[in-house]
Amino acid sequence: MKKFIIIIGLVLAVLFVVDKTLLKDKGMVNKVGLAGKYAEIENPKSLAEGLKTENRAPDFSLTDINGQEVRLSDYKGKKVLLNFWATWCPPCRAEMPYMEEMFKEHKNEGYEIVAVNMTSSEKNKGNIEPFVKEYGLTFTIPLDEKGEISTLYEVMAYPTSYFIDSDGIIRSKSIGGMKKEFMEKEMKKLP
Repeated sequence: MKKFIIIIGLVLAVLFVVDKTLLKDKGMVNKVGLAGKYAEIENPKSLAEGLKTENRAPDFSLTDINGQEVRLSDYKGKKVLLNFWATWCPPCRAEMPYMEEMFKEHKNEGYEIVAVNMTSSEKNKGNIEPFVKEYGLTFTIPLDEKGEISTLYEVMAYPTSYFIDSDGIIRSKSIGGMKKEFMEKEMKKLP
């Protein structure tokens, strides 16, 4: 049994060395983001639009809490945390302070948060503005009043978040509440 474990360890070590030396940026270590940053994609416009990793994020247009039109494509060139949430959702409530902290600390570094309120699931639309004030949220909050964008992004659980790079490419997805450390780690991996 010891010999088997040693052989497996050696094989994995050799594969890692081959991945990092011969395959370099195209290797699996970079593709899964273990090297600290996702690899740049050479021709992002050639990628399909969709919800899988390495798809172009579907564009949308909504009105934000201040009555301004917001398009996801307006954030091209920035790293975006696209979050879907509701005021009645306990994990959403738990992650909002972390999102606000991260936004304040990193907004000048090209990071943006677009937190889409799933207004169609709210019991009372009047709960949104007091929630935003209570948590002191300063990032963009579009309102999905008809549920079209949450349907487009196949949101089945709250909160759901997509990490989108500066070329508009989805790099990862998270379902459920997130801690600040995880958000920062994912955002810093975006090219």
